[in-house]
Amino acid sequence: MDGDGDPENVGQPEEASLEEQQEEAGAGEERPEEAEAEAAAYLDELPEPLLLRVLAELPAAELVQACRLVCLRWKELVDGAPLWLLKCQQEGLVPEGGAEDERDHWQQFYFLSKRRRNLLRNPCGEEDLEGWCDVEHGGDGWRVEELPGDCGVEFIHDESVKKFFASSFDSPRWCRKAQVIDLQAEGYWEELLDTTQPAIVVKDWYSGRSDAGCLYELTVKLLSEHEDVLAEFNSGQVAVPPDGDDAGWIEISHTFTDYGPGVRFVRFEHGGQDSVYWKGWFGARVTNSSVWVEP
Repeated sequence: MDGDGDPENVGQPEEASLEEQQEEAGAGEERPEEAEAEAAAYLDELPEPLLLRVLAELPAAELVQACRLVCLRWKELVDGAPLWLLKCQQEGLVPEGGAEDERDHWQQFYFLSKRRRNLLRNPCGEEDLEGWCDVEHGGDGWRVEELPGDCGVEFIHDESVKKFFASSFDSPRWCRKAQVIDLQAEGYWEELLDTTQPAIVVKDWYSGRSDAGCLYELTVKLLSEHEDVLAEFNSGQVAVPPDGDDAGWIEISHTFTDYGPGVRFVRFEHGGQDSVYWKGWFGARVTNSSVWVEP
């Protein structure tokens, strides 16, 4: 009979294909790229002060390597001083309310401040002579001693310093030791070193004994990639008399600035000997040596 058919098919809608079902299921869902575009558009509409606060919460490396590439506006914000001044304030590198015009390069200040540390290894002898190179053992050689040592004084300038290096007599050479710092390996990049030329500050502490005079010397060189000397500081031979007016620990320091492009290494070398040629360790004592790249 016309109109009759399979009763199971009467009034049943035609089943949608798999592709149509997937399209219908995804009709109400927002695709990831669309969500990202909407989020970017939302951030792009934020007033600059608010957007700066959002960006300041991100890691510095992400700002430079990713955010800077998003759009022209974000590039200008990442390259500008206000963002980095804000990060410096948030992380306690400068006090709140610091004036933006006090410093031209807040981004460089931020990265230098975060990297600021003593670049010399084992400056006080806690690991014996580990980390030091070109070690010369004049006389009886170097020895690490506990403070204050025989006929010595305490190191009152830093209570964390517990030991020192003691030198011996000259036979046939001084006690000397050195360290060479690879600035790029320590995180300082070529453009920063060549253009900004941040201050490089070297410090050392030396002392003698109350029963014997001694000699001390410090030499620091800034070297190129091929180890050419681009700048140098030498203290000359410093005589330390026994029971002198300068009894105690004496600081010596030098700051390298405007040293020109090309610096890649810092070579720090110091040495000592006694001036009475007694067997043992009556020469200059050294401790708490340091090399800093300052913001």
